[in-house]
Amino acid sequence: MTDTVNVPTFRLAEATRPTRTTRASRPTTTHAPVAADGESAPTWMRALGAVLLLGGGALTAAVLGWPGDAPEVALLVPGVVALVGGALLLLARTRIAVTDTDVVLRFRPLPARRIDRRRIAEVAVVEADAATYGGLGLRVRRGVRALILTPGRGVRITDDRGRVTFVRAEEPERVLHALDD
Repeated sequence: MTDTVNVPTFRLAEATRPTRTTRASRPTTTHAPVAADGESAPTWMRALGAVLLLGGGALTAAVLGWPGDAPEVALLVPGVVALVGGALLLLARTRIAVTDTDVVLRFRPLPARRIDRRRIAEVAVVEADAATYGGLGLRVRRGVRALILTPGRGVRITDDRGRVTFVRAEEPERVLHALDD
């Protein structure tokens, strides 16, 4: 006869958790920027954003607060578009940061884009305006990406696949020097 009461049991292992929560979409290591630069939206762009934000908010509030039978719901669309456009114009800011391993490009409010420093083929300081890249803001064309809010000098980065990225900066020489090191 076998003894079924004395079944060996194992202690449960204590759960261990990482000290820092990480997400798959973000790198696990962070590096302090060696150099960082960028630009804010010009005053006229912020003023236009404020007007659009206020006008869109007033139109949306008027449509939603209409007494009795509500007017066409289609009137909400321009109000919401004005709200979103105004917020984007108010928040617009570009930034380029050089770390030990990456070049981090930000165009607020969009997520950051990283370029591995090992993939950079050429870096130059160039002069650009809205006509150079086809307008203001984030400009994306085949093989070219530009972050430009005001005309002036910035950093043009070409990677090993031939893609060109331009970021307008207040002191592009500092960024260029950090990338040369």
